[in-house]
Amino acid sequence: MGLPAASADELADLRANQELLQRRIEQLAQAAQGRPGVPGAYGAEAHPGEMATQGSFPRSFLIPGTDTSIRVGGFIDETLDYYFVGGQPNGNQTTTVGVTGQLESAPLNTHAFTSVPGFPTPGNLVPQSPASSRGNGVFLQSPRETRLNVETRTPTAWGESRTFIEFDFAGTNNFSGNNLTTVSDSLIPRLRYAYGTLGGFLAGQANSNFSDPDANPETLDFGGPAGFAGVTRIPQVRYTLNGPWGSAWSVSAETPETDVVTPAGYVKTDTNTSALPGGPGGVVNGTAGCVANGILISPTTACTLSGNPTKSSAPDITFASYWSEPWGHVDFRGLVRPTLTLNDGKFVDRTFVGYGGGVSGDVKPGWFGWEKDDFQFQFSVGSGIGRYINESNNAALATNYLAVPATAEAAASVVVRPIFEYGYALGYQHFWLPNLRSTAVYGYAYTGYPTSLIGPTQGVVSNRVLQTAHINLIWSPVAFIDAGVEYFWGQRQTASNNIKGDEQTLIGKFRVKF
Repeated sequence: MGLPAASADELADLRANQELLQRRIEQLAQAAQGRPGVPGAYGAEAHPGEMATQGSFPRSFLIPGTDTSIRVGGFIDETLDYYFVGGQPNGNQTTTVGVTGQLESAPLNTHAFTSVPGFPTPGNLVPQSPASSRGNGVFLQSPRETRLNVETRTPTAWGESRTFIEFDFAGTNNFSGNNLTTVSDSLIPRLRYAYGTLGGFLAGQANSNFSDPDANPETLDFGGPAGFAGVTRIPQVRYTLNGPWGSAWSVSAETPETDVVTPAGYVKTDTNTSALPGGPGGVVNGTAGCVANGILISPTTACTLSGNPTKSSAPDITFASYWSEPWGHVDFRGLVRPTLTLNDGKFVDRTFVGYGGGVSGDVKPGWFGWEKDDFQFQFSVGSGIGRYINESNNAALATNYLAVPATAEAAASVVVRPIFEYGYALGYQHFWLPNLRSTAVYGYAYTGYPTSLIGPTQGVVSNRVLQTAHINLIWSPVAFIDAGVEYFWGQRQTASNNIKGDEQTLIGKFRVKF
């Protein structure tokens, strides 16, 4: 007995499905072959209702009618911080507990007590440093580390063209001025990355060529360990050439900045001249005043900076040689900052060259059958490299300059010196289970400030040594979710008097990626 004849509607549906299937097959073939020389071309007609097909890289899809694959990604993040010691009860709603965050200004360990007249003993003793006592037992939480990104890739005759743009909300810190957390945590989007590539050429805002993100240990703290190489997210143009034996050679020209520390504070090329730094001077014979290069400039007034003398005339140049092997990778890095300039337009015109280098990488030892375990290491050193080491100071030069000298003879007393720096970070990651891992990290950064040049008070603000330690436990119940807890210890040691400030924090995190 034969099958019943199909109705006219069924036949029409079959023809429509067949046409749609044929279009999808043609689109897949087109994506595989590419159309050289026509990046992102819209040569094929896009048909309404046509289904998107799998793109050329994971979790991407092909834009109908084009050769371009696109992926929308990011994560929702909630970070919780509890400061056992060294917290900030007022001023900044920041989940960055370490470098570039709270550690930079952690209360110093001045635990002496002083008496208050009129109160009987023992009630007449109060802490000399209220910041130290108020910094204990501080809690905060925020979704400010949440990210959203879009990536595209398109095949061309000159190699793959790629674009990447990413935003987060971590640029909003001051809840005093923005009323954050009063009613609603009204965070403001911040640009993290925005770059495009064609073959080996890159232009836009990306990680510095001097940095090595593949050697950054995994931490829940947004700032990461002290001492690893920077800068993260800097405008640049870069060219990368593939070499033999899994190597890649790259050179970049990155946006310059002359960063200087003075007796009045820090000033940089992009410092707003209407809000230049100022601050109290040193103390001489019990009198507060302004001290620079060991000389009392004013016995009664604080150090203030008149005008912004910093200037940059050429980009920073970096180069790197990256070698990838099955056991891990190693990256050799170099840096030249050719125009670190102080020029006040009159008598002071000094230019210095900053330079440095480093090595970093990771090694998978494969011992005891732990195939995913990994060592990470970084070491960087240089003179006048400033922001290219992850530390809080970001100063390449030190000077006693405060105002435009009136004469050439007075200008001769202006002293400028490059600052020597080095830093390193060591980490080890272990997988307890396929979805349960821990990382232990230690970081160290040293900045050789000439305290006689910048004055005693600025020497207390500036940190000669930063040390950090992280240890965490991260559970991924499914591949796109991370839930973890991390203990953080940090210590800063000031350039003057070597006073130390400690911080101990417990960090919790829940992150859902998409």
